[in-house]
Amino acid sequence: MASVFPNPFPPYHTKAYPAIDPARPELSSKGKSVLITGGGAGIGASIAHAFAKSGAAIIGIVGRRLAVLDATKAAIQADHPGVQVEAITGDITSASSITSAVKLFASKTPSGKIDVLVANAAYLGDNNVIEAADADEYWSSYEINVKGAFNLIRAFGPVSADKGAVVLEISSGAIHLPPLKGISAYQSSKLAVVPLWDHFVKDREAQGIRVVHIQPGSLGTDMGNKAKAQSGATFPLDDIDLPGAFAVWAASDEAAFLNYRFVWANWDVDGLKASKDELSKDPFKFTIGLLGWTNPAE
Repeated sequence: MASVFPNPFPPYHTKAYPAIDPARPELSSKGKSVLITGGGAGIGASIAHAFAKSGAAIIGIVGRRLAVLDATKAAIQADHPGVQVEAITGDITSASSITSAVKLFASKTPSGKIDVLVANAAYLGDNNVIEAADADEYWSSYEINVKGAFNLIRAFGPVSADKGAVVLEISSGAIHLPPLKGISAYQSSKLAVVPLWDHFVKDREAQGIRVVHIQPGSLGTDMGNKAKAQSGATFPLDDIDLPGAFAVWAASDEAAFLNYRFVWANWDVDGLKASKDELSKDPFKFTIGLLGWTNPAE
C-alpha cells in the first residue's frame, strides 16, 4: 500500500499481517511477564491483547482508572482464559505511585522480575501556540511524558529481568515531522523521552536490556483523534490491531538487532530484517540525531 509518509520498507502496512501475527511460534511470549503502562484502552489495550495471544504468562496493565483496567482485563481473559492479567492502578507522574504499581506486578510474576516493559502512557495537551498557552497545562506534557518516563525507569530498573529484558517505548511519528501548529508541548516532550530510555539501556549494557522506540501508527484513539483535530493533519487511520502485533514482534528475538532504533509499526518487518547487516554497520540509522551526519568511526 502507498503511504503519505516516507517508507523505507514497503509495503506500508495499515493493519496486522502474517509476519507479525502474535500466534506465530517464532514470536511466542511463553513464560514471559509483560507490564504495560496506559494499558487500559487504545494502544495499550491492543498490545495487551496481542501479548496474551502470543502466550505471555502474566500481563500487567497499569493506569489511573480501575474500571477501565478491569474491563480490559475481563476482555483479555475471555479471549485467552489461560493468561493471567493483573489490573493495577498507578500514576506515572508520582514516583511513589508508579514504583508501588511496578513492584506489585513484579511480586506476582514467577521470577519476581519483568521481562517486557511497554512504556505507553502519554499525554497530549490542549492545542495552543507557545505564547498563548496556559503554563501549567503546557508543562503537564513534560510532567506526564518526561517526568513519567524518569519515574518509570527508576521503578523498572530494580525489577527488570536479570538478562535480556526488553523495553518498548511507544512514541509518536509527530517527532519526525516539521513543527505542527499548536502541539509543541507534545512534540518536544515526546522527543525528550527517547534519550532517557537510551541512557537507561546504555547504563545497563551488561544486563542485556534493549529498547525499541515505536511509532504505533495513525490510530483512531482518543489521543489520535485529538491530535488530528488539533494539528489539522489529514491522513488515513490504521487498524488498532497493528501496534499490538508489531509490539509482540519487536519484543521477539527476530527484532533483537533493533536495539536503540526508532521504527514505525507500518514498516514491513521482512524488509527490516533484511536490513540487519546494514544497520549493524551504521549505529546512527533510525535513531534520533543530526541529519546528514555519517558515522565518525568510519
